[in-house]
Amino acid sequence: MTAPLPVPGDSGDVSSAKVTLGLAEHDADLPTTTSLITAIAEMRGELSLDRQALVLLAATVSNAAEIADVHGAHALEVVSAQVARRTLQHDTLRVQLLRASPLGGFLAAVVVDRDLARAQVDELLSDVRRLVGLTDDQVWPVVTVGACECDDDDIGAVIRDVRSSVVAAGRESPGATRWRAGVSAPGVVDDLGRARDLALAIESHAAHPDQLHLHYQPLHDLRSGRVVGAEALLRWDHPERGSISPMLTVEAAERTGLIVPLGRLVLSLALGQVAEWRGRLDPDFRIHVNVSPLELREPSYVDAVEAALIRAGVAPSQLVLEVIETALLADEPSVYTTLFALRDLGVGLSIDDFGTGYSSIAHLHRLPIDTVKVDRSLISGVADESSDFMLTRAVLGLVATLGVMVVAEGIETALEAAHLRSMGCHFGQGYHLGRPVPPAQFLPAPPSRARSVSSTATA
Repeated sequence: MTAPLPVPGDSGDVSSAKVTLGLAEHDADLPTTTSLITAIAEMRGELSLDRQALVLLAATVSNAAEIADVHGAHALEVVSAQVARRTLQHDTLRVQLLRASPLGGFLAAVVVDRDLARAQVDELLSDVRRLVGLTDDQVWPVVTVGACECDDDDIGAVIRDVRSSVVAAGRESPGATRWRAGVSAPGVVDDLGRARDLALAIESHAAHPDQLHLHYQPLHDLRSGRVVGAEALLRWDHPERGSISPMLTVEAAERTGLIVPLGRLVLSLALGQVAEWRGRLDPDFRIHVNVSPLELREPSYVDAVEAALIRAGVAPSQLVLEVIETALLADEPSVYTTLFALRDLGVGLSIDDFGTGYSSIAHLHRLPIDTVKVDRSLISGVADESSDFMLTRAVLGLVATLGVMVVAEGIETALEAAHLRSMGCHFGQGYHLGRPVPPAQFLPAPPSRARSVSSTATA
């Protein structure tokens, strides 16, 4: 039975672990961070630099969590050890293991011919990327690698760069090899800083509410012009970087686990605003809040929504949670359970960006939704091309068979609004009807003085 790789800095017997792994002859002492640079410098010093190059490889098993979940932690240790052993036992290349982890990663240095560096590394990794046998099964380790030639005297910078490369490769193309292009990977550094700043903004929101705040875009009844709802849209005004794109904000939150506290903050702010507007809203007014599929997987999500409604004193019927269409294509049981529990709570549910995925009407019939927002891509040509007009009318007719509220997104002209009304689409949202604005600018008039579509467009 294969023993696990020792964790760097562990108090275990590294030498005995080396022997068990078959690594002793490779002198894989797994040095501490302090001695890494010295070890790499010594290897470089032994090379004929005009003919040879030293390549650093940072590797990770990208499906480590899945292996551990299905086969157990010991199986992951076996896979990690086998991947490291294959790297060290290459027939023609000199490889030194610098660090390793039983959780599926290692840092190694490889001596290659300078003119054949990439080809030789590819050959090495093709031997590493093979099935690993377990006691009663086999698994395919998704070995993701960052690589760079160690030609820079600043070895510490090279180590940082190769680690950044493997992180970037893991995000963009798990199982691939990413070579450093002679410079650091600034995207990884930016992502790390963005996640840190977002965490700080969430934690300090009570003291510094100006960073993370909401704008509101109206939803109109296209027949009467009444404002019957608003979509709450997150804005992040960074004190040093300025306005951060909502897309980048959400991507950073979803990638780092911050989406849950961020989503709860947004929900709390939106419901608090509705409570502040109480008595000044249309009786049918509903606040729309976007929710990530990652939030829907949280077992406590429904309880959190109910608690937020109670704190704000807002009725569940005044809240609509919007989920993008593509998030529901995986048919995850936990997500469906959450959606039905929210429906039972009395909260409205909306499919956002309908038309960007591949949902069938039959699929939507199985969902507990009461609103479908048709994406701008199906609306944009309705006033210009007869074929687009017919396609939009057909889509709206199919969605109407669900018995739900249909909202056309991205209405940018009066002509588009008129065509959609003629097709029987009663509700719309878009720049023609009203741009996202801060609460003080959005505040609707009392129902008796409801604004018309034209007056909202010029607000």
